[in-house]
Amino acid sequence: MDDLHERENEALSAMAEWAVYQCVNGCVHLRLQHLTLTFSAGEFAQLVSLLGEAYVRLGVRAAVGTAGSH
Repeated sequence: MDDLHERENEALSAMAEWAVYQCVNGCVHLRLQHLTLTFSAGEFAQLVSLLGEAYVRLGVRAAVGTAGSH
């Protein structure tokens, strides 16, 4: 694999231990510290959708949980 090419296509988080990149074979790699998860483009899209829905649901629950009575 061309490691330099993959590094150029990385999307790093604020903490460099996490990154997302796409290799020349079209797979999307999600690197979380020492763990790398590999997805097809379609699988990655499903994961992003799932995480987006979970973020909205959990965010709403957190907001409701912290709201006090008036």
